[in-house]
Amino acid sequence: MKIFLSWSGLPSRTCAERLASWLRYFSDEIEPFVSSESIRKGARGLDEIKKQLDESSFGIACVTRANLGAPWITFESGALSKEVDERKGQLVPFLLEGSHDDLEAASSPLRQFQSTRAHDEEDVLNMVRTINSVLRESANRFPDNTRVDSLFRKVWPELRDALAAIDLTADTAEHAPPRRSAEEILEDLTSLMREQISRITDLEQTVEALRDEQTKLPRKRSRFTGVYEETPTPHTLYVPPPVTNTNTEGPA
Repeated sequence: MKIFLSWSGLPSRTCAERLASWLRYFSDEIEPFVSSESIRKGARGLDEIKKQLDESSFGIACVTRANLGAPWITFESGALSKEVDERKGQLVPFLLEGSHDDLEAASSPLRQFQSTRAHDEEDVLNMVRTINSVLRESANRFPDNTRVDSLFRKVWPELRDALAAIDLTADTAEHAPPRRSAEEILEDLTSLMREQISRITDLEQTVEALRDEQTKLPRKRSRFTGVYEETPTPHTLYVPPPVTNTNTEGPA
């Protein structure tokens, strides 16, 4: 089960990394993905992120007040919501500060999802239970909630302390998610151009084939042919000659 952890800014990134490591306690089948840690050296970052978004069945967006409207969070959350919905999974806004009302006030796309307050033990437990239920749908050998609850109580202090140590005022400018390079943008545009040219060429060939087919069809005589051929045109209308009075005796 792949879990995609979305972040934007240093506090959010730190939260995602701590959470990814902590979630592994609950099952060896859990594969958390955090772009800052999981992308292989030499791999193209955006390609790897897109691949992970496509394959993830659960998403967690680590949210702070500073990144509520961050384009990266919005982009990844939108992609995640589509993918996890198709797999009947979940997307959870993981709130490092504030409440769900902040999502509503900011008109964040994340407001449509049930959020989890990072420092609320019961809230986080419910999120873990949800992850476990998604796991159980794919295989019956995963533990029931009783065992999950017991394990959670043991490992919760580790996550609680790690999250409490995050500095929410840290500067986020130098820790934004990977940006597209000029080369990547140019390559994407070139690929799009080639695709459009290919589609236009296919369309032209289809139209030309239809024209050729029409020219080969036998022409049928229309049943209306010649109906109007006898109708004189305006400049050839028949005009009768003037009537000449042949009575030389004058009127009767």
